[in-house]
Amino acid sequence: MNELPKISIVTPSYNQGAYLGETLQSLVDQDYPNLEVIIQEGGSTDDSIEIAQKFVEQHPSTFELHVEKDSGQADALNRGFRKATGQILGFLNSDDRLRKGCLQRVSKEIDPNRSRHIVFGRSLFFRDNPLRTGQEHACEYTSHFEQLAIWKRHFNQIPQPSTFWTRQVWEQCGEIDSDIHHALDYDLFCRFSQHYRFHKVSEIWSDYRLHANSKTTNKTHEDLMDDCDAISRRYWGSWIQPLRWRCEASYALYRRSRRPAAIQAVRKAETALLKQRPIDALLLGIIAASKAPLAIGPRLLLPIATTRNWHRLAHLFYRDEGHDLCPNQWIGPYHKFILDRPKDAESLRIALELPERYQSKPTQLTLLINGAVVSSENTSSSGELVIEAPLQSTGTSTVSIAILCNRYFVPALQGENGDDRLLSSRLLSLEFRVANR
Repeated sequence: MNELPKISIVTPSYNQGAYLGETLQSLVDQDYPNLEVIIQEGGSTDDSIEIAQKFVEQHPSTFELHVEKDSGQADALNRGFRKATGQILGFLNSDDRLRKGCLQRVSKEIDPNRSRHIVFGRSLFFRDNPLRTGQEHACEYTSHFEQLAIWKRHFNQIPQPSTFWTRQVWEQCGEIDSDIHHALDYDLFCRFSQHYRFHKVSEIWSDYRLHANSKTTNKTHEDLMDDCDAISRRYWGSWIQPLRWRCEASYALYRRSRRPAAIQAVRKAETALLKQRPIDALLLGIIAASKAPLAIGPRLLLPIATTRNWHRLAHLFYRDEGHDLCPNQWIGPYHKFILDRPKDAESLRIALELPERYQSKPTQLTLLINGAVVSSENTSSSGELVIEAPLQSTGTSTVSIAILCNRYFVPALQGENGDDRLLSSRLLSLEFRVANR
């Protein structure tokens, strides 16, 4: 029997004592016999060092603790990887965790002989909010161009805690850029993608924690995307390369749709839709299409599909924004979740709040589970609406849930505030239920 390859995991740590123990325990629970964990401590003032030291004492053959001042997360990671001796590398931030059995699967899926130098699994968000717990980090890899074209998705589609690579990748592509403080994993994966393909494994390998003090939640989405756009430009190449022209054309089209004149054209068409003036909406939609072609699907065709209960068409035009729910849990006329399904779950209960503006207006809400319609509720009242539906056995650990509403509004178009999102209802609760509970 061949010995399992050595895996080195670097965990940067700084004042995350509230979560560090759970993170390190998830590595112990891997029960992987050839594991090296390097805890790179930046000099925490909480109990992080004491927590890390306990794991070193209990598992001296697995854990190493290095307390060194650093200039940030990137510097800490680089310091850790310089000490790493494994054939397979990855990093786990001090507030995330790996699922049991993850590293065993990684050791089998990574195979340089099959050109599999980088593998990644799926990841679920947890702990920040009960409504986000179990929601899946959207993940995909199709090509180097798609990895660079982050403006098409508005989020990084490679879940960092679930991504692992061979030493060859690290040595060829170089260390993490210590000048980048946000989206450093996006920069690293863009660099990897220049030379290697990412191999996706459709299994949940990690849990990604969102909380009030995390870097992900302490920067606006717009600012983060501006950072990612700038990072992407680093890898477009020279003007003599086709990739550069493809990126320039795609990004120019995106920027064109973001111009004030383009946004105004879309809003005029949206206003006509909301006022139920179909002819005006059609004519204004044609103008909007010429000015903002990328906005036609999610801003105009999506609400048309939802108001007519065309769920397949709504799914086509829906733009997955990653993990974010709107503030105060508002969701749009079509909203999709991919959630971790508890083993004993037999039904699903969703509570929604319909705004007063829907009072006395026929409102239809449709619930789809794994693409099939399981419930359709009609009401003319505002306030709370509860939808319950049984869950069929599928043999998978996740379940796809979509909520479709035939009504929506845009606060900015009605003079309420500057919020220009399509909103339909507030998601009060979403929970799985078991028998006799």
